[in-house]
Amino acid sequence: MKFKQFILLGPPGVGVRAQANTLSDRWRIPHVSMGKLIFEAIVAQSEIGFEALEYVEAEALVPDALVMKLIRKRFEQPDVMFNGWILDGFPRTLGQARALDEWLSAVGLSAPTVVYLKAMTGLLINRLAAEKGPGASISSIRRQLEHHQEETAPLLEYYQQRDQLVTINGSLSFAEVTGALTQLGEETGAARLIKDEAELDSLLAKKSLLVVDCMASWCGSCKAVTPLIDQLAETYGDRVNVMKIDYDANKRIPERFGLKGMPAVMFFKDGELKETLTGVKPYQAYNAVLTRFLE
Repeated sequence: MKFKQFILLGPPGVGVRAQANTLSDRWRIPHVSMGKLIFEAIVAQSEIGFEALEYVEAEALVPDALVMKLIRKRFEQPDVMFNGWILDGFPRTLGQARALDEWLSAVGLSAPTVVYLKAMTGLLINRLAAEKGPGASISSIRRQLEHHQEETAPLLEYYQQRDQLVTINGSLSFAEVTGALTQLGEETGAARLIKDEAELDSLLAKKSLLVVDCMASWCGSCKAVTPLIDQLAETYGDRVNVMKIDYDANKRIPERFGLKGMPAVMFFKDGELKETLTGVKPYQAYNAVLTRFLE
C-alpha cells in the first residue's frame, strides 16, 4: 500500500474534518486532528495542556512551539510513523508549516501532499448559517470566512511554491469530494495523474503529443479503461505523455473539450485536441490513434 501523508486545509463549512474521518476509515490510517490533540492534552491536565489552556480560553492561536510538541509526540507513535496519516487543523501559520517540514525531513519522511478544499463563498455561508441556526449573523459568517482566507493565503502560496499543493472543488457533494481525495491517495499506475487544469494547460503548452484519460473514481467503465491507458503509458512513455485527469476535481474539462461521456480519452497534438475516444474501447483502438499521430 502506498504510504499516505496528507494535510487537509479548507475554509469553515467545507467539511475538512468529516473528509479526514472518512479517508481515515477508508485507508485505515490515523486521522490526526490538532483540535483533538489540544483538547485531549487539556483534559489529561498534562504540562502541554496547562500551557495551551490559557490560549484556548482567550480564543487565541496556541503558539507554534507548543503545537509542534503535540505533533511530534503524536507522530512518533508507531501507528502514524509506519502507516501514514491525515492531518487537519494544522498548520495554521508559516512557522508551523516550516517546522513540520523540518521535523519530517529530520526523521526521514517525505513531504506530504497538501490538499485545499476550495468552495464558493455563498455556499459556505449557507452551510454555516444552517449549522448555527436562525440567530446566525450573515455578516459575522462572512468576516469569519474572510479571516480564514487571509490566514490561509500565505500557507497556500508556500505549498504551491514547493509543488505540494492540490486544490479540489469543495463545492461538490460530499461523496464527489471524497472520490477526488481518494483518487489522490491511490496508485495511478504508469499513467500519472494530472493535478488540475492549470497543470494540464502547462502540459499542452510544452508537450507535442499528450494523451489524457478523463475519468472518475466512481465510474465503472473508467476502471475498465485504466489498465489500457497504463499499458499505453508503459509502451509509449519514452515518446508521449500519457496521463489521467480526475473529472470530479476538474468539472470544467468536459465542457471545455466537448466531452459527451466518460471515460473519454483525449489525444492532443501541438496543444490542440485532435481526437477523442469515448466509452470503453479495446487497447488496439487507443494504440491505433496514438500510432497515427506518431507517424
